[in-house]
Amino acid sequence: MAIALDGMGWEHRIVNTVDELEAFAPDAALCLHPQAVPKMTAVSSLGCHWNPPAIFWNAGDAVPNELSHDGFLTAGDAIERRLRDILWDSGRAVPTAPMYPSSQGWSLAPTLGRDSRFFYVGSNWDGRRFPALLETLARRGMLALHGQADRWKHLADAFMGTLPFDGRSVIERANACGMGLCLHLPAHFDAGIPNMRIFELCAAGALTVADRHPFIMEQFGDTVLYVDRTRGEEAVAEQILAHGDWARAHPAAGRDMARAAQEIFLRRFSLERLFSALPDLLAGIRRASGHRPDRPAPLPVSAVVPIGESGLAEAGERLAGLMGQTEPPDEIIVAGHGARTLVERPDCPVGTSLRAVDLPAGHTEGSALWAGARAATRDWVTWLPEGARPFPEHLGILYATAVLRPDAGFARVQVLEPAPVSDHGEDGPFHKPERPWRLAEPDPAPHPAGLLVRRNRLEPLLRDDPVLGAGGAWLLAQRLDGSGAESGRTTVRARPETALPPAERKRLEHFNRLRPGPAPAHAALPEPARLPWTGPSDLNPEIAEALPRLLEPADFARLPRGRRVYIYGASRGGELLRLELAKWKHLSVAGFLDGYRRGDAWGLPVCRPEDLPASDLAGSVIVIANQYVAACVERLNALPAGVADLTLCNAYPYIHRHCLAEGETA
Repeated sequence: MAIALDGMGWEHRIVNTVDELEAFAPDAALCLHPQAVPKMTAVSSLGCHWNPPAIFWNAGDAVPNELSHDGFLTAGDAIERRLRDILWDSGRAVPTAPMYPSSQGWSLAPTLGRDSRFFYVGSNWDGRRFPALLETLARRGMLALHGQADRWKHLADAFMGTLPFDGRSVIERANACGMGLCLHLPAHFDAGIPNMRIFELCAAGALTVADRHPFIMEQFGDTVLYVDRTRGEEAVAEQILAHGDWARAHPAAGRDMARAAQEIFLRRFSLERLFSALPDLLAGIRRASGHRPDRPAPLPVSAVVPIGESGLAEAGERLAGLMGQTEPPDEIIVAGHGARTLVERPDCPVGTSLRAVDLPAGHTEGSALWAGARAATRDWVTWLPEGARPFPEHLGILYATAVLRPDAGFARVQVLEPAPVSDHGEDGPFHKPERPWRLAEPDPAPHPAGLLVRRNRLEPLLRDDPVLGAGGAWLLAQRLDGSGAESGRTTVRARPETALPPAERKRLEHFNRLRPGPAPAHAALPEPARLPWTGPSDLNPEIAEALPRLLEPADFARLPRGRRVYIYGASRGGELLRLELAKWKHLSVAGFLDGYRRGDAWGLPVCRPEDLPASDLAGSVIVIANQYVAACVERLNALPAGVADLTLCNAYPYIHRHCLAEGETA
């Protein structure tokens, strides 16, 4: 991206912290993993939606995070439809533009020759990616493998080293190899999203062999060679080898195909082409980012600034945030001791009434909020608790959300609150580094800093001042009944409920003693019907769906008696299955099967399926404890004819559910 933007003459910077982003103050920020990182600043934020949703479906904060951004850069019609479906009820504009994990518009000359090998690079985050397929290519000397050395130990003979992430080395190495692989996970097919490798290989002038992904077939046609992934990994490997043999024998024809694919890439999908649409997208976001930001007349809103323990200076900062709104409120009320000194300022927006409600010294923040809200005269009321800092579009988006739902008693936006220091996820496709802010949980009550409430809904709550401090705003938020309108946008930073003094939090419990309590909190596990049948990288998940699966105790109780039991998989999943099977008197585990390992594990032998005598395997029960269920089945089906009467069971759903309960990535 940086190389492409340099060529376009656009000023840019790669940043990793909020401070760096705010110091640069760009026109827009591109968030490369919007499922892991919400919008955190007032800078217009564009989320790159180019990853299959199935990969992060277990992450509870993924959808709120991705919806918090201002615009959506989508890698396909299905992703755009998904976002529009989710946001349909909000009435919010859904500004989108196409964006793929593409490459700068390089056009390196094809180098395909008689000694070319297939370029493949990956971090292998999900384990042994395409185990049988890549092993076959490596064994036949047709694979040039790159990535992290410790992730590819099992294919050491094909491993050609680590490549730096400098925007050049991957493409240059693919060019040197002459041809490359572009293979997709089932999740890519389901979401209609292409792998980034198609774009890099085109830029590199490498002949591409890809599976029959609809995007590639539609856009690149016969400039790419295809394989049928539904036939299993070993069959796919043989198809790839056949394409490689043809390319080596006909290098001139292969180079012509690579040039034709490169021309399509440069014309439609280079990053320069994709970036050129962003100025118009940003202009549309600004036009739609509120009620009428193009005509910023004051909104019919009363905004209350209660003076709290931090005093006049901090209240003055909140007041400045309100007066600096793109669409200012019609009425601002500063309430508390010394309020009159804050309203004597010349920079009040034209048409905004700035009023003071003065209170005696020693009042609480909650009492100031009550007094200011009682004095409000407009139909809609909002407030900024102590510590809240709104983005310039905060009020405009709140009001736009409210008017789109005339039946709603209140409108709300997403609120950012400080993230705990330890709030970062495990290694995986969406590793979360430490971030200063995270989205506040919307349940059981919305964050009070992100609310706009109808005055007639608020007035019954203001009849008696409970003389709370900062907890007063939280009490009002907890007592809002009925449906609210949700925008999904992030427009304000504020303190979390955990920042309340312990005495205030205890008092909030008192207020709720006569209200029905929430159901006991517990982490509900997914229903069996929603559990995946196999891992995300299994090429042919339909094979896994045909097997009986093990999940509940009754499933284990039904396993045949008096038969040898082998566990296929000698890693963490295999250990879990060994412990579970040990509970059943009628079952006895004879050992582990593994595609690569030999030896022993947990006191039991580990063998490859091909190494066991046919007499030992025949008639046995094989419990698959591996994320590549289909690959295991295909390997067992390839055993000699004497290995008969096998009973195969799929334990991946059991392992997945167990790991979810442990808080691990399954």
